[in-house]
Amino acid sequence: MHKHDDDIPVAHPDLQSAMLDATPDCIKILDLNGTLLAMSNAGCLALGVTKSQVKGSSWVALLPTSVHDAATEALAQALSGNTARFAGYSECSGKVTYWDNLLTPAADQTGKVSSIVCVSRDITEQTLLRRDLDRSLKREQLLSGEMLHRIKNLFSVVNAVVRMSDREARSVGGDGGLAKILTDKLGALARAYESVLAGPEMSNSDMKAFTGSVLNPFGSQCRFIGPQQQVPQELCQTLALFLHELATNSVKHGSLSSADGEVHVCWFTKEKCLTIEWREIGGPAVTIPTKQGFGTHMIDRLAESTGGAIARNWDPAGLHVSLKIPLGKA
Repeated sequence: MHKHDDDIPVAHPDLQSAMLDATPDCIKILDLNGTLLAMSNAGCLALGVTKSQVKGSSWVALLPTSVHDAATEALAQALSGNTARFAGYSECSGKVTYWDNLLTPAADQTGKVSSIVCVSRDITEQTLLRRDLDRSLKREQLLSGEMLHRIKNLFSVVNAVVRMSDREARSVGGDGGLAKILTDKLGALARAYESVLAGPEMSNSDMKAFTGSVLNPFGSQCRFIGPQQQVPQELCQTLALFLHELATNSVKHGSLSSADGEVHVCWFTKEKCLTIEWREIGGPAVTIPTKQGFGTHMIDRLAESTGGAIARNWDPAGLHVSLKIPLGKA
C-alpha cells in the first residue's frame, strides 16, 4: 500500500525549534517579506534578544544600518530562487561579532519559494586574524619601502659628498688632498647616520651642535642660525631624520646639488613652540612638484609624529620649509 505525499508527516514545531537550536550557528527563517518567523537560540544570544521579541519583526531592521544594502540585495536574490551570501556584523554588550551570512530559498511542493533560510556563521576569529595579517603586511611593505628609499638616498648623498670633496680639493690646489677630504667627509656622513639612528644619545647638545652634527657631511654649504636651545630628548631622533631627509632631497633636487647653493637652518622658540626653518639659497629654480614622492611623505609623517605643523613655500629662489612643534606635547 502506497503512501500519498499528503501522508508524509510534517515536523512538529517543537521539533523544528529543536533542530534550529542544535547548531551554534545563528539560523533565521524568513517569510517572503523578510519578516522573521523563527530564530535559533544561538542567534538570539548573539543579538541579545529573545525569540518572542524578534518573531514578526523585520530581519533587515535588526542589522546595523551599514549592512542594510547588502542584506536587502541578498534577500532579493534568495527570493528569486538563488543562493546569496554577504558579510555582516552585530554588536551586543560592547562586543562586535562578525558573520558570514548565507541565504537559501526554501521551495514548497509546487517549486515556488515559500521562505528563506538564513544561516549566519561566526567568523570573528578569522576576520580579526585577517585584519592583523593585513596590518602586518602593510607595515612590512612600509618598512621595505622606507629601507629602499634610505638605501637610494645614501647613494645620492655619497655621490654628493664625492662631488663636494672634489671641489674642495681643487680649491686648495689639486687632487693631492682628495683622499683625505673624502675620507673625512665619509666619516662625517657615518656619524650623521649614527645620529639619525641613535638620536636620543645627542640630547645633551644644543640645537647648533645637533644640527651641525646631522648636516656635517654637507660642510660649509650649511649655515646654522639661532639662540642656544637644548634639544628635547623626545625629539632628537625625529629631528635628525627630518633634517637628514631635507638635506637628501636638497642634494638630489635643491641648493645642495649646486656648488654655489646654501642651506640656512634657523630656529627659535615662541609661545612654548619650537620653530625650525629650512631655507635653500642659490640652487636651481624651484617649481611645485606635480606629485609627492616617498621622501616628502616621510617628512610629513615625521612632522606629524612631533604633534607639530609643517609648511612649505616653493619659492623659485629656493625651497622654504617651516616646522612648528609644541614643546609641551612633543
